[in-house]
Amino acid sequence: MTVDITDQEREFLLELLDTKSTAMLHEMHHTDARDYKGMLKQRMELLERLRAKLSSSPSSTMAD
Repeated sequence: MTVDITDQEREFLLELLDTKSTAMLHEMHHTDARDYKGMLKQRMELLERLRAKLSSSPSSTMAD
């Protein structure tokens, strides 16, 4: 799949990912439920993979 996005759209997505990352870290630190914390860690890893893809893209085309 290929998604064409502008630099402005990429920057906005990165900003959203950063905001969500901060919120998820806060949530992980305030939960004692092991299963929930595990789910949050998995989602953080997914979030970081998405962020890396957006950050390393040399152009405004994302391919998968």
